[in-house]
Amino acid sequence: MCTIPLNSQSQSNNNDINEYSEIETVAEAFMQQTKIPGFSIAISKNGEILYAKGFGYATIEQHIKMETTTLLRTASVAKVITATAIGKLVSEGKIDLDAPIKNYISYIDEKYANITSRQLAGHTSGLAHRPNGNSYKKKQYQSIKETVNLMQASLLFDPDTDYKYSTHAFNLLAAVIEGASGKSYIDYMNDHIFKPLQMTQTAAENIEKLSKENASLYYLKNEKLHKEKITNASYKIPGAGFRSTPSDLVKMMNGYTNGFISKEVVKEMFKSHQLKNGKKTNVGVVWRSSYDAFGNNVLEHAGSWRGARTVIVHYPKEQLNIAIMINADCPIFIEETAHNFAQLFRNIKQIQPIGDHIKEDIKLTFNASKKIEVFNGIFITNGTNGILKTNSDGFLKENPVYSVDNQNNYALATYYGLLHTNLIHKPKLQGKAYIYSNRNASNPTLEKPAITFEAVDID
Repeated sequence: MCTIPLNSQSQSNNNDINEYSEIETVAEAFMQQTKIPGFSIAISKNGEILYAKGFGYATIEQHIKMETTTLLRTASVAKVITATAIGKLVSEGKIDLDAPIKNYISYIDEKYANITSRQLAGHTSGLAHRPNGNSYKKKQYQSIKETVNLMQASLLFDPDTDYKYSTHAFNLLAAVIEGASGKSYIDYMNDHIFKPLQMTQTAAENIEKLSKENASLYYLKNEKLHKEKITNASYKIPGAGFRSTPSDLVKMMNGYTNGFISKEVVKEMFKSHQLKNGKKTNVGVVWRSSYDAFGNNVLEHAGSWRGARTVIVHYPKEQLNIAIMINADCPIFIEETAHNFAQLFRNIKQIQPIGDHIKEDIKLTFNASKKIEVFNGIFITNGTNGILKTNSDGFLKENPVYSVDNQNNYALATYYGLLHTNLIHKPKLQGKAYIYSNRNASNPTLEKPAITFEAVDID
């Protein structure tokens, strides 16, 4: 394991490790419950990295530990990396978000010519997610123009009449960056984004040049871990194909708060797009606007692709950022997991213990999507944390529970990540746990909880 302690990016001491011991306890439980090989996390505030650490293994077979410098696949978090370049060029007056992309791409197909950068970045352009077929994935592409021309299909709908997630749209955005800057996409990213923001560990993935510094790729199937085949990402570098670290991702966020991207443009990037029918998408220029279970507005983006699960979350009011990268494709609610880690971090010195030596018989109700399941079980505490056990054969069989603040908020560690849980013990134990992901229009705890449990008397 490698820790970056408070107010440092290169040193560690026992006091720092002890200060964050609760985070590390939860991190270990998170790994055990989700069965992932490893993950890396970084947290920054006001432009400074306050905590970063790697857990588990980057490569299991060779016993290579996950470090803060281990390079992991960004998956779709690459989209906000590309968006950062768009924001910089808009700030410099070199890109108009609402101008047709034909103004920047001389070779663009006529059927896409009048799409705008805003529509591409907000997934309202009508462009399909990816080209048809699979044969194009086997080639190593040398230019953005090659990847732009992979898409030949007509638009799925008229721009701004619907929302449809598109990774290929970011190849077109990369071409806009090239046209506006006069540089190749990769050169522009290296010279004008990565270097100024000190993102020294971020680069386009090339599977022919991977080293031991790159995490191996895995995936979970039926709760078992398997080695993932390394696949070529060159057809979608701008939308999914970078390697990076959580520390670099939170450094990127400095560009949104230090004037690198102008305040006016940041506001425009974070503002929700609105369709022609008046419906808001809760997506701006790539960034997804949402709320966490603690009532905080967040801007975030997650990704999932062969051997990777990633997230970057920005709390604008606090200028707090958290990034998590996992070297496995897995069914984790990663936004909710990141929100729980962030809440634990901000309240690390005032965690509220659950209670001493509580043992309660409980009835648990799981509101699954297609049916309601009811289980019997027990809830046990050891003072600071607890264990929820039921007679379920599924993911609720035995789950640790950890306090994340002093307001009855807890994290339930499960196969699907850290689920926000609210517990009260007056006059008897009652609990509510929530499952949510992103683009929440309000606090997700205002919705029906996925899990409820309460103490019961057993004769």
